[in-house]
Amino acid sequence: MHVFSIGDTNFDVDVAKSRVSLEARGDGMREVNIKIEADDDVFMQLTEDDDAPWSWALYPPSFSLLGLLVAGADAAPVHRLAVDADDVQCESALYMMEYRDVADICLVELSAQRLAITGRVDFFGKSLPFAIDMPRTN
Repeated sequence: MHVFSIGDTNFDVDVAKSRVSLEARGDGMREVNIKIEADDDVFMQLTEDDDAPWSWALYPPSFSLLGLLVAGADAAPVHRLAVDADDVQCESALYMMEYRDVADICLVELSAQRLAITGRVDFFGKSLPFAIDMPRTN
């Protein structure tokens, strides 16, 4: 199952539009770049009723985590890494109609088998949990 949830809503993941890379650098670090797009069809189903909680949005959410540096061997999985949202070397954002403040980001797992991220995102002054959990291949 592919999960891109905000609060209690699963927008699913558009695997074809989403990208995950873990590139080795010459200094012994690895650079993580993640761009996850929610599924358009699921979004349309969730917003077709004018009274739906997300009906105000015109398009599905997307999440990015770019330039995160991690230590470790090339094939070593990353587990339980807290990401500092204020790190100037790393950019993290959740976009849905505008860039939303994100906090408490945790890269739960990045391996050849799975990507899992948790955090919190601000919508109109309310902090909601978000999660991304999806299988992946090399």
